[in-house]
Amino acid sequence: MTRRATVLAAVVLLAAGYQDDTLRYTAATLDCSRWSESSRSQIETFTGGREGKATVTRDGVLSIRARDSAGGVSVEGWYDSLSMRRSSGEDEQIPDTDGLIGGRYRGLLGPQGNYTAAARPFVPDEVAEVAELAGAFDDLFPILPLRPLAPGGSWGDSTLLVRRLADTVVAGRRVRRFNLTSRRERRETLLHGDTVPVPVRQTINEEGEFTWSPGGLEHRTRTILVETTIPRSRRIPQAVRSRVEQQVELGRLPAGPCE
Repeated sequence: MTRRATVLAAVVLLAAGYQDDTLRYTAATLDCSRWSESSRSQIETFTGGREGKATVTRDGVLSIRARDSAGGVSVEGWYDSLSMRRSSGEDEQIPDTDGLIGGRYRGLLGPQGNYTAAARPFVPDEVAEVAELAGAFDDLFPILPLRPLAPGGSWGDSTLLVRRLADTVVAGRRVRRFNLTSRRERRETLLHGDTVPVPVRQTINEEGEFTWSPGGLEHRTRTILVETTIPRSRRIPQAVRSRVEQQVELGRLPAGPCE
């Protein structure tokens, strides 16, 4: 873009009233917030000619405390309630989640949404066998664009794209809507209960939307498709392929009393 075009674009944004539209996570919009979280996953696995299918559901309520810190927002979060279920044919697992309730996730959330974990709660084995929750806060909140976007504008790179959709008005407030798509790849992973990485080919494709009001993030929906291949090796006697399609929804609840 030429310098003249850049200046013209800035003038258009200012004239349209978007000069305050840079999205940022702050302690003021996160402290004492409460969130509903729901997840629905369809899992298919293929091992040695055998096929397995399972459904995993999860519903919970999260609370967050936040304070401003150098480089971002220091956050502390925990589940106030959590229910999980895994169904596979006639088998069903409903783990006891009491051992995770109240356990603290602590970390630094950058203004744009990059999260660095400082502490994770203990996850009981029966919970970990159903869902990986140790990193539940790692990508809880969406990545935000570095610059203001007018409706129809986009921002991103080769792995992430955020596009602004048409605004809506809710209860007299302007609510901004965004579409987010991303694609990631992984080449190794840790098996549950193990400490030695194993070779893996994994692609993670995501598409979803989120809304942003003057009070910050309001709602997020995601469809995540994870396709994984673990080749046969001395540690893995048979090659494994899996496909997981997950529907996730995160919504802000009325604020409750702060702990």
